[in-house]
Amino acid sequence: MKTRLSTSTKSVSLQSLKRNVAAPAILVFACLLFPFSFFLSAQTPAANRGVIRLKVKFKSGDVTKELPRKRFFLIKGSLGDNKTLIEKIKQTDVISRECYYRGKGASEALINWLKENDCDSVYCREIESKYLSGRDAVPEFQAAYNQGLREFKAPEVGRRWLAVNLPAEISQGFYKQKQEIIDALIKQSEDATKSKVMSVMTDRKGTAYFTDIEPGTYTITNLVGSETGKTSILWVCEKEVKSVDLALAMRRPFTLSNETDPKVKCEIVERPLPVCEKGK
Repeated sequence: MKTRLSTSTKSVSLQSLKRNVAAPAILVFACLLFPFSFFLSAQTPAANRGVIRLKVKFKSGDVTKELPRKRFFLIKGSLGDNKTLIEKIKQTDVISRECYYRGKGASEALINWLKENDCDSVYCREIESKYLSGRDAVPEFQAAYNQGLREFKAPEVGRRWLAVNLPAEISQGFYKQKQEIIDALIKQSEDATKSKVMSVMTDRKGTAYFTDIEPGTYTITNLVGSETGKTSILWVCEKEVKSVDLALAMRRPFTLSNETDPKVKCEIVERPLPVCEKGK
């Protein structure tokens, strides 16, 4: 005996089928959407947290310049709370980049390359072909490149990997020496405040952002003086952080400069860079 379904029964069965087909699709879509939603929520600062838009610049002669690619640190507590650390920071003597490399016997061409690119190590910029021959050639790069050709065979690979054939004291010695000083100061700070030190690096326009900050009073500093061409500038500044969103922080940057600003509570130490004799 054949059973015939009524029109209403067929309609119900069709709806059930659609629901059965749609349910897995909705589940898959939800699974795909969840990580994206989580990512967005992770990137959005909580309403009760703070944001600092940091802007760093300096005046050299009659010209005001932005300070690019320099690292700044956020330390829990006011200038008074961090008095011992601040005294240590101000007393810490860091050799200049030029004096370091002259002391290692670096060529004038390498010293000029580091200065022009504002680099503490050869890894901060890609080494272009023009620095391997001709009037712009850097002897250290030439030697490392030629060694790489024997190892890698391909000229382009040899150029890209030439830094690995430089002596460590030339390729990254200055950076590592400075980083050891910074690491020691960070440890002293974290031991004293029982809080992690946050850090950011300014972009090419001297701007950086501290985000997801617990409201309170903080010390902002570069820990060791930043070289600006003719001088070294150390900033140690106090900043009260309140709950604020990124949009408001964008409109109200916290500006550091080597010029006196009565609205900013800062200790600024600016010293002329030493003159380093050739070969010393």
